[in-house]
Amino acid sequence: MKTQANQTTFTGYLTFWSGQLVSVLGSSIASFVIIWWITLETESALYLSIASFAGFAPMVILMPFAGVLVDRWSRKALIGIVDLLQALATVALIFLFWLNMISIWSVLALLALRGIFQAFHNPAVSAIVPLMVPREKLSRMNGLNYLLSGAVTLMGPVIAALLLEFWKIGQILWIDAATFIVALVPLLIIKIPSVRKKQDKDPARSSFKKDFGEGLTFIKDARGLLPFIVLATALNFLLTPLSTLLPYYVRFDHFGGAPDLALVMALFQGGILAGGLLMSVMKGFKRKMVAITFSVYGIFLGYAVVALTPTGLFWFMAIGGLIMACCVPIANVSIQTIIQTVVPMKMQGRINSVIGALASAASPFGMILSGVIVGFTRTSNVYLVCAGLGILTLTLSWFFTDMRHVEEIEENVKKGITEK
Repeated sequence: MKTQANQTTFTGYLTFWSGQLVSVLGSSIASFVIIWWITLETESALYLSIASFAGFAPMVILMPFAGVLVDRWSRKALIGIVDLLQALATVALIFLFWLNMISIWSVLALLALRGIFQAFHNPAVSAIVPLMVPREKLSRMNGLNYLLSGAVTLMGPVIAALLLEFWKIGQILWIDAATFIVALVPLLIIKIPSVRKKQDKDPARSSFKKDFGEGLTFIKDARGLLPFIVLATALNFLLTPLSTLLPYYVRFDHFGGAPDLALVMALFQGGILAGGLLMSVMKGFKRKMVAITFSVYGIFLGYAVVALTPTGLFWFMAIGGLIMACCVPIANVSIQTIIQTVVPMKMQGRINSVIGALASAASPFGMILSGVIVGFTRTSNVYLVCAGLGILTLTLSWFFTDMRHVEEIEENVKKGITEK
């Protein structure tokens, strides 16, 4: 029997989601103080790149395989276990600070460990959205998620910068550990429907290799989806230097401090909030790919503004981040809604994880490469070249590939064409 999302499952999802938002706030605070510590401790763009690589590479490598396991195992149990392990990893980091045994390499190791946990957590959370949220509410729910996630992430750097004036980093990290535990409470009280049939749970009739192959076949056969993923890979690669080197850009190119970095990050999250608000009150765009394309142009325009910021003019840099961030929810919500409506429920884990991994495949290399290149030229030059290449790549892809037909997959599903 096909699992159908209804008001009961939707209420359960909102309960679960509330706990996740608390966890996002803790992670936002912890990420800020850890990255700022690395920035001050090493004064090196390369180490910032390595830190981003350490946290991100395990996700890219493991997500395609983790997604298959998400579809085979209990998603509720998997999320609970991973949240608990992430809390323990944070506690381990806290004790290293407390014992004065902290080093850049121990921080990098724990960032990699958290990346491994996120490789399982992200596809599991993504897979339960269309399972518990009714189809007609998906677009608005995705937009609302961006809105409130943006709001709590907006508070993270501000709270962290304030706490750094009074507390040590090891003390601040207790907030992150506590919020992971808080997120477990709603998870324990809700029921997440299963989409696996009894015969699917039999290892003799359902192999890991077969499930993985089904996911790749779906992506290959859906018109325009593969070139769209390739485009996403290229664009994510070009955006990587911004997120990787922003603390270095603020501190050493513009001679700013933690409050200045917090300002830029806060305006960026404010843009996420504004874009999320827009998408939460809309039912979605009728021509999703057109909306995605124009929003990506907006992202790279904002990227160029950040690159062209005059020295020390942090409000100018923040405006560039705001322009970028306003466009991000429009693109991502539209993409998410397409994927959530075209992919069979029992394949959500593996499809989401494979798409996520492929789209991010080049980002770890971009993290390392950007740190190396900045040793030879200004960060602003790297940003400006990446912004220009992003606009050019998007334009060529629109006119010379099938990516503009991706939204037609949804129409085909409605007609019963793509589901076999």
